[in-house]
Formats: sequence, structure tokens, C-alpha cells
Amino acid sequence: MNTINPFDLAFEQYQLLKDKLGATGDPQEKNILFKRLVNLLAVMEFLVSLNKTP
Repeated sequence: MNTINPFDLAFEQYQLLKDKLGATGDPQEKNILFKRLVNLLAVMEFLVSLNKTP
């Protein structure tokens, strides 16, 4: 059974949210999507920090 890399999953979600952000014209939805993107970037940064070797 293949295990999914958490960073790859987060990056896939990032791409989907970015596409939705570009496609919507509703300012409220853009605001929500932008906040979700910022949170997801923080998650991705955390995942990268876990893989750094000292």
C-alpha cells in the first residue's frame, strides 16, 4: 500500500485553492480562499521543517 506524502497532499490542496481563487469573482469567497491559502502555506512550512536534518 502506498503512503501519501503529507507535503504532496498539502501542495495539491494549495493548487486547487489557488485555482478557485482565480476563478471566483465574489470578494467574500476570495477572502475565505485567501485565508485558507495562508493557513495551508503555514502547514506546508511546518511539514518542510520536519524534514530538515540538523
